[in-house]
Amino acid sequence: MRDGFDCQALDWKSQYIEGIRTLKHLKNGTAFQHRNFAPKCFHCSDVRDVAFCNGYVLAGIHKCIRAWRVDDLKPVMMVDVPYEVFRLSVSRDGCVLGVGHYGGVVTSWLLDDINMNLLQEYIGHTDNVTCLNIATEIDLMCSGSRDRTAKLWCLSSGQLLTTLPASGWVAQVVVTPASPDSVYTHRHALLIADQTSVRLCSWPTQQGSTYGDIISMHTSDLDIPVDKKISMRKFLVQGRSILFVRDGAVIVQDLWTLTEIAHLNVDCRDLVLLASGTRFVLLTLWESCQKNSKLAVINASNGQLIGTYPMPFCREYVVTGNTEWLNDVLQHKPLQLVAAGWMMGVLHMNELTDVLFLVTWRHEQK
Repeated sequence: MRDGFDCQALDWKSQYIEGIRTLKHLKNGTAFQHRNFAPKCFHCSDVRDVAFCNGYVLAGIHKCIRAWRVDDLKPVMMVDVPYEVFRLSVSRDGCVLGVGHYGGVVTSWLLDDINMNLLQEYIGHTDNVTCLNIATEIDLMCSGSRDRTAKLWCLSSGQLLTTLPASGWVAQVVVTPASPDSVYTHRHALLIADQTSVRLCSWPTQQGSTYGDIISMHTSDLDIPVDKKISMRKFLVQGRSILFVRDGAVIVQDLWTLTEIAHLNVDCRDLVLLASGTRFVLLTLWESCQKNSKLAVINASNGQLIGTYPMPFCREYVVTGNTEWLNDVLQHKPLQLVAAGWMMGVLHMNELTDVLFLVTWRHEQK
């Protein structure tokens, strides 16, 4: 029981009680709170994508990146970029921002607190860049585009390492470096989702090469068809498993054996995965007919619904904040960001406007 919340504290009893109290708040819908924020300097309809990094929300607006501090929503940064923004992606360590642009150019930027400095440009795509994923630990970035290709780049030099054709425009790419806790121990891996299926590619690590022997890339027999009725939705990688949505359920599949290891039934046909941890999964439940939506937390092992929180119907540009609590509920902090999204046509301060909707942990939970 002491290990139930991954806590090494000496006073494990008080930690256990606090964990139970937090789970109760999640169940009752009182763990989170939300705020609406309407920037005055631009229309939210101009926003092309949002990202979260180190306590800041970033937004791509035309040829500009803006950032606000989550704690007080004060603007802290505005940086001009050379091309129209289409997609934003922050590396897992929070050190690099990748920007996909209209027309196919990709740029990367070093993040230093609230400063951005251009790292590199990557030229090769012939259409809008739809997704990015950055693995700084192996100096690698992957980009996907409407030109039906995914490309692997050397992050620091901008060198194009390989181009992988897809069956349609690429919706999501995820790079997983080799490690004992990853998909493979001695092989780097790349998952690519297009309009048809999700594919798994891998290549061996190589002494003297940070990103490995990409020439020896192998494509596995993984074949996850995409449900076109609800369009391609986000998949998640947790350790050596992949989580994806099929027929209103969250499917967990082992990427080594390619076998299904869990079928988590969720009482909603229209759902989107946001983030996962070892204990919980965060997702959104959409009620399209009623234009309602909810944030939901489910048990990662059996799919049991832990709790929900009402969220405006904002299908586009939903981003997650701190996710450590998905491994251990005691790892959350008051006012930490849970999720955020842009909404259009919302009544805010007696005016119909576009707003940024932020869900955070409550300041106090009694």
